[in-house]
Amino acid sequence: MAGYREEPEIFGEEPKMTPAKWRKWFLTLCGTVAYMVPLVIFWTKCDYPDSLGVQITAHGKAGVFEKWWYSYLLIERHRPLDVITFAYMWIPIAGFAGWLAFKQLRTANFSLYSD
Repeated sequence: MAGYREEPEIFGEEPKMTPAKWRKWFLTLCGTVAYMVPLVIFWTKCDYPDSLGVQITAHGKAGVFEKWWYSYLLIERHRPLDVITFAYMWIPIAGFAGWLAFKQLRTANFSLYSD
């Protein structure tokens, strides 16, 4: 159905990126790089996870998830850089979970007399 809700045709012209979409994409890219560069530096300084005796055989995205899985071992060493690395790894995940909880609690009605 060409023209339905102003969707492009299957083989027609693709929707163009507006300046606002480019700006949002660019800010997301910059934010990701600004987070990942210090994280890789922290991992290198801590020699994480090799110094903990963990051998990660997965490559790419699966290896990154495995690094988060074994991050609790950083707390057991009690070196300041390890604790900072652990906190830095979990800040975005905790922030996202907190944002979701805040979003749910903000719309909840805690009144005893609500319908």
